[in-house]
Amino acid sequence: MTRNRIRELLRELDTELDRSDDLDDDTRRELALLGERLETAEPDAEDSLADTAGEMASRFAASHPTAARIARDIADMLAKMGI
Repeated sequence: MTRNRIRELLRELDTELDRSDDLDDDTRRELALLGERLETAEPDAEDSLADTAGEMASRFAASHPTAARIARDIADMLAKMGI
């Protein structure tokens, strides 16, 4: 259930960022990679997806507040899952 909700949030984030003209290709690739890594992520993995989502939220904070909120929600859910 939680992974499904995270997938929904990732789609929501992608939609929100598609509305932006100033989003760089690296950030788009990072978002796609986050979704791919979610499929194989295991709790307590060395490379935390929650940290990655949190970093994205920080980068979006000033220029994309809605995207930042969605990324924070994803980071919180991943942290609760231990991923």
